[in-house]
Amino acid sequence: MAGAAGAQVVEADYDTVAAELGGVFDFEAFEVLPEPGARIDGVILGPGLSIGERFQGQRLHDDPPRESARPLEPEALVVLPGAAGQNHAVAHHAGFGSNALFPIGPAGFERIEGRGEGVTSIRFGIPQAAVGFRLHADYADPLGVRPPPGVLRVHFFDPGGGFFGTQVVELRHGVMSLAFRSLGARIGGIQIEHDDPGGIALDDLLFAIPQVVG
Repeated sequence: MAGAAGAQVVEADYDTVAAELGGVFDFEAFEVLPEPGARIDGVILGPGLSIGERFQGQRLHDDPPRESARPLEPEALVVLPGAAGQNHAVAHHAGFGSNALFPIGPAGFERIEGRGEGVTSIRFGIPQAAVGFRLHADYADPLGVRPPPGVLRVHFFDPGGGFFGTQVVELRHGVMSLAFRSLGARIGGIQIEHDDPGGIALDDLLFAIPQVVG
């Protein structure tokens, strides 16, 4: 989608972007715990990125995102955590076979209906031309007894906090490898929200890291 400044975000191949960027953030440094895992009430800081629930100046609603939803532009691209017990968790995820990040929704960390039902916001240390991540929605449902997968929305912000586009992705069961390329404005941060009834987990975030000059 084109932003006000004429920027455009397009989907890209995950493996191609991974080879180009070289930076990947996973959650293997956390203790390996079964769900619900480790409750994370603060901002996760890693080399080249920070992860929280929202950006400074935003107010997130409890209702699931609507087709017309547009994020509130932040006052600054500063990542903030959600309320205690409504931010994130890290746990071993059977679908990935590794640790993964679970955004926690309003129902809270202790309740299964809160797991994977929140919002994740990521600020990058340097402006990005492309980013990516792997996502797991609900598990396969061969009997068709659970609701169908929902919709993912990835909002894009420039380094100054200006919103310039949203990519809408129809979710499916299992692991999805997603990547996006910005044509025009550079990506300072992204915000990931969804309305999938089974919840989501995230892993293997792709981004470029600053080059170290010796």
